[in-house]
Amino acid sequence: MKGELVTLRRVTEDDYDALTSWASGRPGLYGSGAAAFPSREQMRGSIESGAARYLIAVDPEGRRIGAVTWDPGAHALSFRIGVMIGDEDLWTEGHGAEAVLLLLNLLFHTMGAHRVEMLAGLYNRQPVRMVTQGYMVLEGILRDYFFVDGEYFDAVILSLLRPDYYRLVEDLEIPQDAIPADQKREARETLRKHLADISADHFVRIMER
Repeated sequence: MKGELVTLRRVTEDDYDALTSWASGRPGLYGSGAAAFPSREQMRGSIESGAARYLIAVDPEGRRIGAVTWDPGAHALSFRIGVMIGDEDLWTEGHGAEAVLLLLNLLFHTMGAHRVEMLAGLYNRQPVRMVTQGYMVLEGILRDYFFVDGEYFDAVILSLLRPDYYRLVEDLEIPQDAIPADQKREARETLRKHLADISADHFVRIMER
C-alpha cells in the first residue's frame, strides 16, 4: 500500500527493535496513553501469533518511520486502529495521517470493514485534527481516561462507518482500487462473449465428465 509520503509493508525481523523502542517511548505514549515497555521477544511473539497486527510505515526512500495497528472490535467487521510515528521530526508533516488513510483503505476496501474506530487522548493534537479536517467522526468523550505526566486527560472516540469512508474517499479524490476498472470490465466482457459463443449443453457436458 503506497501513498505519496508513506508506504505500508509487512513487519520483518529487522523491525522488532524499532517497534519495541517506539512502544516504550514517546511514540507509544502518544499512541496509547502509556509506554508499554515490551521486550523484543514479547513484541515479536504477539505479532507472529496474531495477537497484535502491525504494518510498518516507510518513507519514499524506504526508511522505517512508524507503524499502524488494528485490532478486532465488537464484531467481525469492526476494528480499532492506532498509529505511531517513531521519527518525532515527522509528527506534524502528514505521514501519520496518510498512514491511517492507507490502513483505512485496507480495512474498508479490501477486508470489507463496516466500522473502524480510534481512541485518542486529548494531549495528542494530531487525532483531534483528523476530526477538524473531516477525516473521522467524533463519537464521544471519555472523561479522565488517560493519566499522563501526573494528570488526567479525556479521550475522544473517533470512528468511520463504511458509508462515511467512501464519502471521504470521494471528497479527497483518493484512488482505491488495486485493479484498474477498465481491466475488470474487459475481463467480464471477454467472458460474456465466450458464453455467447459456446453451445447450450456446455455445462451439461461439464457435469457429465
